[in-house]
Amino acid sequence: MTFDAMPAVLELEDGRVFPGSLHGPDDVVGEVVFTTAMTGYGEIATDASYAGQIVVMTFPEIGVYGVDPQALEAAAPTLRGLVVRSLQAQPSHATSRTGITAFLGEAGVPILSDVDTRALTRHLRRAGTMAGRISREARGGIPEASCQLVRQMATKDGYWFAREGDGPIVAVVDFGLKADILRQLAAAGARVFVAPPDGALAAVEGAAAAGVVLSNGPGDPALMPEFAATARQLAERWPTLGICLGHQLLALGYGGRTFKLPFGHRGANHPVGHGAGRPGEVTSQNHGYAVAEDSLAATPLVVTERHLNDGTVEGLRHSQRPVFSVQYHPEAGPGPWEARDTFRRFVAVIGGVA
Repeated sequence: MTFDAMPAVLELEDGRVFPGSLHGPDDVVGEVVFTTAMTGYGEIATDASYAGQIVVMTFPEIGVYGVDPQALEAAAPTLRGLVVRSLQAQPSHATSRTGITAFLGEAGVPILSDVDTRALTRHLRRAGTMAGRISREARGGIPEASCQLVRQMATKDGYWFAREGDGPIVAVVDFGLKADILRQLAAAGARVFVAPPDGALAAVEGAAAAGVVLSNGPGDPALMPEFAATARQLAERWPTLGICLGHQLLALGYGGRTFKLPFGHRGANHPVGHGAGRPGEVTSQNHGYAVAEDSLAATPLVVTERHLNDGTVEGLRHSQRPVFSVQYHPEAGPGPWEARDTFRRFVAVIGGVA
């Protein structure tokens, strides 16, 4: 499905209006965020952590290399809308199977092009993320974007992603996972089972898992106490790795606290510093919330990594159990591959425990 471009606007809840050209349906509401990733718009469009959000691409030209189905994080787009400066509707790349306009249009996701994304991003950096609407004209009254989207994005039933081989079984609890997490675990030698967030303990037991991964996902972790409790229950029984939302839920489960960042960390160039003499890494990130370090004093969790731009918590480990977590995305998709060794190290840990 394709749409003829027509004049439209992105209207923010604080009254600011940014004009552009609409490709797709109008009257779409979501939290407006920006990402500094220069490539990877196909992966961004299919990352469940962007569910409910209108994503602003800060890199000016989008669509040049089209969409490669093999590089997507889910079969269909998950974001609410895409805002770009310059849209290339006719891609040119050997692996491209369709253009970004057609790919999003088939799913009913609008693109607003010809927007001054530099001015928009500068405004979001000053004012913070907020609700917005893509529509043909500004009319106010923007409803608050939903922050409880995990059950919409997650699987309802468990399934095997990689069952063959003799490697340890890893159960990935799906809070809105990215497919590359599963690919990287399999590449590290694990057999991979995906468990639903509801009934996760029974599903992990049924798969005879040796370890658990708590996946990424959308929304405010503080509004998910049931999943935070699940995260702790799993970590008390199995070696556990938390990623992004999984990292936050693990901290909440052990009594920590999270808070909303002014405009989040979203992009493929975020520097993270490690302790214990390990070199730092450039990482892929996509989150609007962070773990409050001052809330961890009475917990068994120890901070192991920090964001080098603002000092926020990027990694945790349990002081007594084989449990650790990272706020960034070690699987990348898009982004640098420097942190992918996280999966090999985790599979090695559970192989030794099993």
